[in-house]
Amino acid sequence: MDSQDSNRTKSIFPTSFSVTELWSRLRAFVQSWRYPVGEKRDLRLDVMRGLAVFVMVVDHFGGSSWLYLLTGNNSFFTSGAESFVLISGMVVGIVYGGIALREGLKSAIVKALQRAFTLYKLTIVMTFAFALISDWFALPWSQGVDLGDPISFIVNVLFFRQTYYLADIPLLYTLLMAFAPIGLWLLVTRRTAVLLIGSFLLWAGFQFVNFEQIMIMPIVGNTTFHPAAWQLLFFGAMAFGFHRPEIIQRFQRVPRVPYFVASVLLFFWLLHLYSTEIRVLAQMYPGIDIATLVADLFSKSTVAPGRILATIVVFQFVYLVLTYFWRPLWAGLGWFFAPLGQNSLYSYTMHVVIIGLFYVVLPYLPGHITEQGTLNTALQLGVLFLLWILIRQHFAFEIVPR
Repeated sequence: MDSQDSNRTKSIFPTSFSVTELWSRLRAFVQSWRYPVGEKRDLRLDVMRGLAVFVMVVDHFGGSSWLYLLTGNNSFFTSGAESFVLISGMVVGIVYGGIALREGLKSAIVKALQRAFTLYKLTIVMTFAFALISDWFALPWSQGVDLGDPISFIVNVLFFRQTYYLADIPLLYTLLMAFAPIGLWLLVTRRTAVLLIGSFLLWAGFQFVNFEQIMIMPIVGNTTFHPAAWQLLFFGAMAFGFHRPEIIQRFQRVPRVPYFVASVLLFFWLLHLYSTEIRVLAQMYPGIDIATLVADLFSKSTVAPGRILATIVVFQFVYLVLTYFWRPLWAGLGWFFAPLGQNSLYSYTMHVVIIGLFYVVLPYLPGHITEQGTLNTALQLGVLFLLWILIRQHFAFEIVPR
């Protein structure tokens, strides 16, 4: 073989040095996708809250849809509501906890209570308006509110003794924010363990109460979002957000690749369990009513242990995917989901308005359009893009809280 043939062979089959260099460049390129360190605002949480809004809008709109392949149509082991509560608690820990450390606990408590009062006003207006419109037009979710005694209805709503469909989530959020100052005080005074243990005991107590079918201080119309159960997600995430720098520092010691692989495997295990409709477990344990067991384990109304685990698994998976593939995902999806997440309360409020108006005019539209999968999917996407446009135009920002 002459020297010319030798050179040609080397160009076709790179040396070990060139392979190493190629691998280094490829690794550096992939690492350049990662979420930039040192960002003041964690845009990953904004995108994730936008994803939660996406899930809630699609599931609340109803009808047949291809988008249920992504959202689970409120039948998966977790939903947009759990993500919304968890992220909200984390943001409270980060933002109001930061205010407490910089400006003092009193300033943080005042601002948290002001936020709670804003949420209270929104909840009251939404409950009155949506209940009256829904029952007047006999919308699919109408609950037959007895207006024969309007004073009783008004008093019950004002004192959170009664709620209505789609107003139950703002009611829950209001109560959580109203009690957030207690959590802030415990966190700032280094009593995190007291907060977590107290929150867990309250949640565990509700599990027993629900098992015994005893309702303590029931809220009429609230069948799912019981504050005693849901507060565990909020305050647990709040503690995480407050201690986030310390937790991240400790997690840096954990090998990244195995941790990410484990997160991916857990997420796809949940998908497999859901897609097989528990058939595999039923075949493995023929003498056990697996369907009932799984239903209880992942109960949404009680925020059962399995539901908490599923919420953490999904949150962790999405957060890590956004961390490691941030640049391409932000370029492709961030422009849409970030505004929805940064204005999540506005998005939720306006989606209730849009859905209510749509179902008012639905009986006058030809055919059963919500039962036509492709057309209804387009309508759901239309609602989402309408929300995005309203946000971009700052429509009614001076009226609707964000």
